Amino acid sequence: MKNECSYVRDVLPLYFENMVSEDTAAFVEEHLKTCPGCFSELEAMRAETKTEKQDGVTARALDGEALSSMKGIRRKLRRKAYQTAAIIAAIFIVFCVLLYYFPVYRVLEVGHVKFGDYYTGEEIAMALYIGSAPDRRQAQSVLRLADEAFNDVRHTRAENEEKYGLLARYATNTDSYGDMAYNEHTLELWSAHLNENEGWLWVYYSSQTFDHDGSIVCGSSRVPSLWRVEKNAAGEWTVTQIREHP
Repeated sequence: MKNECSYVRDVLPLYFENMVSEDTAAFVEEHLKTCPGCFSELEAMRAETKTEKQDGVTARALDGEALSSMKGIRRKLRRKAYQTAAIIAAIFIVFCVLLYYFPVYRVLEVGHVKFGDYYTGEEIAMALYIGSAPDRRQAQSVLRLADEAFNDVRHTRAENEEKYGLLARYATNTDSYGDMAYNEHTLELWSAHLNENEGWLWVYYSSQTFDHDGSIVCGSSRVPSLWRVEKNAAGEWTVTQIREHP
C-alpha cells in the first residue's frame, strides 16, 4: 500500500492537470477512494490552485484599479492644465485689450522729462486713453487733411496756410526749400477727446522730404503732438492750436 501511495503521489500532479492516460487516471481515482492521505494531497493541490487563481484575479483587479486610478489622475491633470492655459489666455487677452484702450506706456514718450515742463498732467493723461470710437471717427477728417499737408511739396507758405491752416507747418513750402521731389511720413492717431464743438487730439508722426537726387532735405522723427480742434462755421473740425515740445 505504501508503494502504491508513493506512486499515486508521484503522478498526482499530472493527474490533476489531466496529463495521464485513462488507465492511470482510473487507477489513481480508485486509490483515492480508499486512501485519505492521498485524497488530502489532491485537496491540498486544489486549494492551492484555487488560491493562486484568486490571487491572480485579485492582482488583475488591483492592476485594473491602479490603471483606472492613473487614468483618472491623468484626466484631472490634463483638465487642470487646460483650465490653467485657458485662464492664462483670458488674462493675456484682457491685458492686451486694456493696453490697447489704455496705452500707459505712452507716458514714456510724452511724460519723460517733459511732465510739468511743457505738458500738464491733464494733457498727458489724455494720451493714456485712446478715446471713444465716435471721437476717433470724427478725428479722421483732421488726419486726412494733415496727410495732405505732409505730402504737399509744391506750394508756397502762403498757399499752404490758406489750404491747411495751422497744419501748413507740416507741408514743405517752396519758399524755403525750392522744388522738392516727394515726402514720406507716418501719422498715427494716439487719442481723440472731443466735446460738442471742441476737443483735443494726440498724434504721433515722423516725416522726411526728399529732393530730386533722393537726399533728405528736412524731416522730423517720432514726434508726439497735441492738437486742439474746434468746429468751424461749416461744422468741420479744424486745428486751432498745436503743442509740440521744442
